[in-house]
Amino acid sequence: MSLNTVDRYALAIELLSLGARINIISEETGLSAKILRKAYFEMHGKSSSSGSLKFNPNFIYKSFSKAKEATLFVFFFRIENHDEFSRKCINSYRRYEAYIMTVSKSKPVFDISDSWMLARWSTCGILKLTRCGKCRSAKLTINEFQHPCAICRS
Repeated sequence: MSLNTVDRYALAIELLSLGARINIISEETGLSAKILRKAYFEMHGKSSSSGSLKFNPNFIYKSFSKAKEATLFVFFFRIENHDEFSRKCINSYRRYEAYIMTVSKSKPVFDISDSWMLARWSTCGILKLTRCGKCRSAKLTINEFQHPCAICRS
């Protein structure tokens, strides 16, 4: 086995342990969805989530808590210093999850798959971190469309 193969399997195991969608893991690692579904079931004792991934970032504005947590995750993603997208996303998600669990003693609003999509949209420029003109906190904008600030709601 080459190191590349070992790295692909290690990435798959890490994403499986975080509960990522099978299609994300398959796309990133090149491993078959059938093998990944079986591994997911063995690891979690249940089938993986099904259905399509979110295709539009507007879902984060359905509530202010989603907007706040999306902003927090994208902030963590932007400051992560890895060049490789998958490693950057995993580290950012772990930091985001630990922060939410520490501060609010509850589970994060976004799972790894939703966070993965937030990271993709941030990377391609659809989601951008900007400053609120009133309270100066960070906020997300989608394709330059201004949404209310999740902190001061202005």
